[in-house]
Amino acid sequence: YSGTLQAQTSVTGLLQNYNAVQTVGDHEFVAGRNRLRLQLNTSTTAGNIFVETDFLHQYARRDAETEIIIREAYFDRYYDKSDLRIGRQIISWGRATGGFVTDILSPVDLREFLTQSPADLRLGLTAINYQRYIGSNSIQLILNPVFEPDRLPSPGSRWFPVQEIPSPIPFNYIRQEKGFELSDTQFASRFSFRSASSLDLDAMLMYWAHPMPAYALNTNPFNFPDPPSVDLFESYHASPMGGVSLEWLISDNWKFQTEQLFVYQRLFTFLPVPINRLEQALEDLPTAIQVLQEFDVRDDGYLLKKPWLHSMAGIETEQWSTLISLQIYLETIFNYEDRILPQQLFPYVTLLTNRAFLRNRLQISTQSRYNFYAKDFWIQAQGTYEVDDGFEVSIGTNLFGGKPITPFYGHFTFNQFRQNSFIFSKISVYF
Repeated sequence: YSGTLQAQTSVTGLLQNYNAVQTVGDHEFVAGRNRLRLQLNTSTTAGNIFVETDFLHQYARRDAETEIIIREAYFDRYYDKSDLRIGRQIISWGRATGGFVTDILSPVDLREFLTQSPADLRLGLTAINYQRYIGSNSIQLILNPVFEPDRLPSPGSRWFPVQEIPSPIPFNYIRQEKGFELSDTQFASRFSFRSASSLDLDAMLMYWAHPMPAYALNTNPFNFPDPPSVDLFESYHASPMGGVSLEWLISDNWKFQTEQLFVYQRLFTFLPVPINRLEQALEDLPTAIQVLQEFDVRDDGYLLKKPWLHSMAGIETEQWSTLISLQIYLETIFNYEDRILPQQLFPYVTLLTNRAFLRNRLQISTQSRYNFYAKDFWIQAQGTYEVDDGFEVSIGTNLFGGKPITPFYGHFTFNQFRQNSFIFSKISVYF
């Protein structure tokens, strides 16, 4: 019996060392970590059990610590025409390579931003996942009882996604830390159509909270003996959503891809004063206090709910033995009002290339994104060489840049990370 049980259980894993150093400034360590990943897979007569755990030693931090992350821990039960998965699991939907359109179910770990690979960014969420197969098609139902937002960097981190505001009045960023409520329960469904020829289509309906927050405002103009201040509260809102993801194989070397996510009510911050008045408030304390008095205490926290559409259209091809993927994105706010901080239209473009050499032992890849309005960009280039089976070495760089822009710009910009551009090395051993 013990021999049979051992044959049904496997343990695999990864041992990895990663180092990243600034290319500018004082050439500081941006990241330095050792990762031990263990994967346990056990098959029983009742079903399959899978657990994946990361042990991270972040030795480049001043408070060097070891963190244990349970990425996945779930139970699979298989039936004749359906599967059931219960527990912590990574759910990946969509076809976007440079952004997250419909792929918003599993949270991502952005605490050290792009010093982690896309596969390592994803974390599991607690869910009941049922999939029913109808020929080559399927219907998938997801129930998530506990809302799990993305893991964002702390306000003092070099990777905090909101631009620093050099104001004489302090800005305090406050995380949402409320406990579990039944109203936080989220639902998602997907119908997948797989044609026998050239078309794959996914249609989705969800009641979900978008994982990227808006910030509610609370001003404290007179808080004697404390100085005036502004509190920014991380805020999320669950909303009905509809999505579609399509891939059409035009020919052997060409694919067309598109993805859309419509959110019925997305949160957006609005301001009662124009941007130029806020910029004047950065110059001195009296002006800042005067502008601060124009903000009222509001129950809505200066947040509006508006319909929002995130769209992607792209082409993927293989030319000259090189995979090339070009995708264009557009975020659109409907029923727009001029007082809303983000712009009504926010376009950006991504480009991915990959080519293999030396009988696929060497992989050279690039990935980049350009945001049109702020004219900011990110470029990543890396090479990975398979020294031996299960032993890989990677080197590469991530470059950020763009033109300076107002700190009240309502969108994410790579320009704020231009001092964080870095080179990196990674050694991976799989077992």
